[in-house]
Amino acid sequence: MNEAALRFARVLGACHRRTQNARELSHSKSRWHCASFFVWALTLLAALQVEAASEPAGRAAPEWDALFQRESGWIGADGNYSIPLARDTTLWLFSDTFVGKVKDGKRHDASMINNSLALQKGTNTPQFFFGTTPDGKPASFIKPQRGTGRDYFWLAHGARNAQGLYFFMLRVVTMRTDTPFGFKLVDGWLAHVANPDDAPPQWRITQTKVPFTKISKDGALIFGGAVLSEGGYAYLFGGDSRSKAKKAGHPNGLVVARVPLDRLSDFTQWRFLANGAWLKDCQRVTPLFPNVGSEFSVSWLPSRKAYAAVYSEGIGGNILVRLAPALTGPWGQPVRVYRCPEMDWPSKAFCYAAKAHPALANAADELLITYAANAWNFWDLFKDARLYWPRFVRVSLRAD
Repeated sequence: MNEAALRFARVLGACHRRTQNARELSHSKSRWHCASFFVWALTLLAALQVEAASEPAGRAAPEWDALFQRESGWIGADGNYSIPLARDTTLWLFSDTFVGKVKDGKRHDASMINNSLALQKGTNTPQFFFGTTPDGKPASFIKPQRGTGRDYFWLAHGARNAQGLYFFMLRVVTMRTDTPFGFKLVDGWLAHVANPDDAPPQWRITQTKVPFTKISKDGALIFGGAVLSEGGYAYLFGGDSRSKAKKAGHPNGLVVARVPLDRLSDFTQWRFLANGAWLKDCQRVTPLFPNVGSEFSVSWLPSRKAYAAVYSEGIGGNILVRLAPALTGPWGQPVRVYRCPEMDWPSKAFCYAAKAHPALANAADELLITYAANAWNFWDLFKDARLYWPRFVRVSLRAD
């Protein structure tokens, strides 16, 4: 029996036990939960069939790569979050960004800023935006309004509502420059753009500290990695790397809060999922599944009638997908859908930050995924300009 079949056998066994319990209790709610579990199990089986039959299931999408690859100005970034801004317009939010020139496969006269963004009409070439210093040098698009001068923002996901555009940001400080991981997370912020239909240089942006971001030596609780609007609520997904989550068997667990969509910035309205109940206390939040990436997505996959969580398996180059019949779970086992080819390049790359962009998918059974490819040696990003662009992958999860 292959691994996928073994996983499914465990699923059926678990559901059989739930069925017996439901019969013993003769309780309609228990029977309904088991029926939902069978639906989830069938959904998972279909996903596992993808894994067993054609792993990895994803294929590169060079036509999308080409839209973002340029020879001057904005020449690469990571982060790569997308938010539908209007019916035909997508906002892209990037973190560390190169600005300069590309010639003969190398980056020249390039400098790195800490964030940038782009607007894309349909599937046309995006228009990129970043700031400038008083002497005309490239600068981050958005900077902390109250900071030390050494700190900066990395941008995350968000949503639009009647009050404007919201997106999350992590405030960061660089501690060492001799390693890709020489940074320190400080706290989390929520940006509000009151006039998102104007050109980005004219945006009126306010910055509000998120009180539920907890960063310490014990780990971090961070919300805003993925935002999903549904049923009048904004569901705010994040990660919990604190020892509490690890002791509960969910290291680096996926967590979720929710808030009425039109009250997104009203922190008194946030509620946190803890063992199936929505509570006021963020400290009681419980993870939905373990080992989520630091960047990820959660979106609805119409053809599967399931939610899909997409993330990288660490920095080892594997992109994983989990499915669930409800946002609150139960979430299936991770299925590998793609291995990043940059892992085999001589530049000693590492890959991370996989996430899906549901508004840009071609079909109801498709995930359009991006990931980032970085280098252990920072200077390899100058020597090999193939690295450090948004890389796109298509994954089809249609039923057999």
